[in-house]
Amino acid sequence: MANYFSATGTIDRNAAPDLLNKAIDLVWLQRNELAGVVLDKYFEVVPKDSGLSHILTSVTSHLPLPVENEDTEALPYFTPAPGYDKTIVLINYRSGIRVTNTMLKADRFSKVMGMTTGQIKSSARLDEYLRAGIFDNAFTGDAGSDSKDLCDDDHPHENGDAGTWDNKGTGALSGPNLQALRLLARKMTDPQGDPDWKDVKDLLVPEDLEQKANELTGFGGVRSKPEGALNDPNVFLPTFNVVVSPYLSSAVQYFLIAPGMDYERGLHEVVLEDWNIGDNSPANRQIVVDKSIAAIKAFAFSRSKQIFGSTGA
Repeated sequence: MANYFSATGTIDRNAAPDLLNKAIDLVWLQRNELAGVVLDKYFEVVPKDSGLSHILTSVTSHLPLPVENEDTEALPYFTPAPGYDKTIVLINYRSGIRVTNTMLKADRFSKVMGMTTGQIKSSARLDEYLRAGIFDNAFTGDAGSDSKDLCDDDHPHENGDAGTWDNKGTGALSGPNLQALRLLARKMTDPQGDPDWKDVKDLLVPEDLEQKANELTGFGGVRSKPEGALNDPNVFLPTFNVVVSPYLSSAVQYFLIAPGMDYERGLHEVVLEDWNIGDNSPANRQIVVDKSIAAIKAFAFSRSKQIFGSTGA
């Protein structure tokens, strides 16, 4: 049967009529589990003490290679290139819930107060959706500090003369395509275009690709190529740690991620005020519970040489 209720933000006799129904013998409170929150480890948390925007930038220490130069010749001097700026605008998030005096007193099963406890879990889920949104949109938007997508095939180096770098792959999740994505990390270059390989550790996938990812990485002791007929060894792929996120919206996109320090990771959680619960002090004394949860924060990316993503197509 249909489950109609009054979604007004107030637990009253219309919102939970079963708690008043003498014909009902038992009411149980469903557990509010927080499952699948795995993306937070990829984000650098940046606390703020004031302001509603946060501007990131960087400098480099990379220089061109020394050149042939005799003692009596003019000494060549070089200057390290500056990085790219990124402005992150902070956002207010809020959620409230209320309980009427009548509902609290008339509750036959003492479940009303338990029904009000979901705010912390809902805020943690929102954080994870916002983190996942950056991966979901990794190939669109040009919102990076270098005016490129998170994963793109022509990111400009800080030194424009050094050309571009690539962290975007294509093709469905398979052994050859995963190896091609790993090679992008292996062939990464620094701001001057010199080798700066990244050692990827995590293979991040949606639930739809979990079985395939584990087959490719040797889950359960398998060490041969799962798509070959010759039982030849799978040398590199088994080293990946498979991370599964149920919050990713794409069923085909996947990512290889290398460990990074601080801002090098390129994914940022900027926090002016983290999630907190407070009483709203309602003017109507018949509202006996009125509380809200709020935060002022933002999730964004600047640019990352630690993340290598495939469109999956």
